[in-house]
Amino acid sequence: MAVALLVLAASSITSRAQSESADESTLATIPYTDPAFGFSLNIPAGWNYDRTRFRQFEDSIGLLRGRSPGGRHGLEIMVFRSFRMQPFEDWIVLFGKELAEMMQSTHVDWETVQIPPRAGAILTYTSKYGADQARTHYLCIPFDPHTVWVLVYRSVVYTAADEQRVRKEFDQITASLNVLYDPQEAERLAPALDRGKALIARLRANAERVRLDESEQYFQIVVADKPIGYLKRQATRDTYTYGDNNRRRGKSKEGIRVQEESWRFADDGTVRCTRLDAFSSFDLSSEVIGFKQIQYPAPDVKPQTPLIKTDQVVREGDTLFSSLTTSLDTSLPDPGKPMSVGPVYLDLVWSRLLPGLLLSSEREPHAFATYDTGTRALLAHRITPQPKANGAVRTGDAFVFEVRDGFVDQPSLLYTDERGNMLRMEIGDVVLKRATRATIEQAYRNRVAEVLGRFGG
Repeated sequence: MAVALLVLAASSITSRAQSESADESTLATIPYTDPAFGFSLNIPAGWNYDRTRFRQFEDSIGLLRGRSPGGRHGLEIMVFRSFRMQPFEDWIVLFGKELAEMMQSTHVDWETVQIPPRAGAILTYTSKYGADQARTHYLCIPFDPHTVWVLVYRSVVYTAADEQRVRKEFDQITASLNVLYDPQEAERLAPALDRGKALIARLRANAERVRLDESEQYFQIVVADKPIGYLKRQATRDTYTYGDNNRRRGKSKEGIRVQEESWRFADDGTVRCTRLDAFSSFDLSSEVIGFKQIQYPAPDVKPQTPLIKTDQVVREGDTLFSSLTTSLDTSLPDPGKPMSVGPVYLDLVWSRLLPGLLLSSEREPHAFATYDTGTRALLAHRITPQPKANGAVRTGDAFVFEVRDGFVDQPSLLYTDERGNMLRMEIGDVVLKRATRATIEQAYRNRVAEVLGRFGG
């Protein structure tokens, strides 16, 4: 019924310049950046946020949602991504109708908006929730031919002045949006994705014969020339037993397991420990990832309670499930809908071993879709062999690769030995340098023991 009564108000054009020239809002904000989907903007400060990858619509991924302390205001950021996506002009009409039906709204205010070089739309709805009336603004921007980015800002309103204030806050947030990549960059990935797909096919046929260095490897973590922690990594052949949801029966698969543990010590006394345990079967059809991050407060911070985040991931074939839990918010929503990983997906285990598979490749980029534990989403992982660096980090030749994850501005440089083992990685001011176990234990053993002793771990 709501769709039949839908009215699109006369379109107007809103530009970034017009938004920025509006009356200044007093909304306090903090910066937010998502490298997986290539954007940054300012969001309200002091709100409660979660990144649980919620899903409300088909082909959508919820990136962030938050609510004000009083619960009257809410914000959501989501993307719609599909290789079969319609042109934006057709997509936005269908999306607007679906929203109107879902929100039981008979009227939609519609504006076009310019965020050069992209043109998008703002949809505004008024809805009733019991005795309250809510005003909701949707900013919809096509990031590239396969991706539409959507910001939702809603608030309970009582007067016309409330509606004006909400719109000013919305305009302030949208004016800060900065897209970090060119609209056609995703299209330029196509040849690299084709090479990645071909490599996956070869790997599926030969994974069992891949030679591994199964020794523990240690790396010093340095930021702006200052050591702040370390990373330990080990890859081994292993067997994993899978079962159904009730664990009544299971099956064992042979594959490769990668385990990592890192510790970072901040100047303010905060300590962060991250553990990764990932397994991939040799036929590349099954994957299990366990990711745990523990942030320990400084000794003078009360209460002395660590913040723990855990992400459990299981993939079978094309379907990936992810489940997030935290010690801070025990009422997070249930895991979102499963992800379809697609034909260019590469397991997290193999992304760690990828340089060893490309040592003899020409200087052509290979691209894959990989699961990122930080953003809990699939992102583009691109790796390009570079000319050898004679004596760059050791005596003799080092193999060099440019690595780019998602749509970050600055790629990383990865140096490996002749077996593909990492020797050094440069990520802006952050550098990981190969070190001996003795060096790492001498520098950090007592510091780790002090933290674990403080928390009984």
